[in-house]
Amino acid sequence: MMGTSGKSEDIIILSDEEDDKDTSCLIVEVEAVKKTVGVLPVSPQDEDLVVTFSRRPDVLPHARYDCPIHLFMPTDCERTAPMANNQLICDQCFCYVCDKLASLCEMWCCSGECHCNSHNKSDFWNGVRNTALLGDLQRFNLTLSEVDHRLRNAGAKRLHALNRVWSF
Repeated sequence: MMGTSGKSEDIIILSDEEDDKDTSCLIVEVEAVKKTVGVLPVSPQDEDLVVTFSRRPDVLPHARYDCPIHLFMPTDCERTAPMANNQLICDQCFCYVCDKLASLCEMWCCSGECHCNSHNKSDFWNGVRNTALLGDLQRFNLTLSEVDHRLRNAGAKRLHALNRVWSF
């Protein structure tokens, strides 16, 4: 190996260029070169860090349980009242169930259907979300990724028509 045994090795370089009609080999001798590593002394001034400007990062839209500003307390199926401070929201918090801004959710802190406690790690809240977003389309075993806004509208119209028929 180069540099470990003290012996020099030969390296053979073959050219593969089409223009090169020379059939000779080029032998390069490698000389071991000692590298001196110089370490500069660390002064106390180099260890200091001076922050001259700082600003809060932009907060992107996120589900309430992922809010970087307000700590979320997960519960499996608490619906009656907000747990801890789960009702607190920032401007970018979304309701997990309704899939809209939390400030626009009518059920955010409603007793009996408190959406502020919803999160994606709970089978209960996933079921509530699927029912809210899929509505009557759940009976067709569709997932949220398979349903676009047109299909949701069609499902809502179907349910509305069925309700009108049942009301007679």
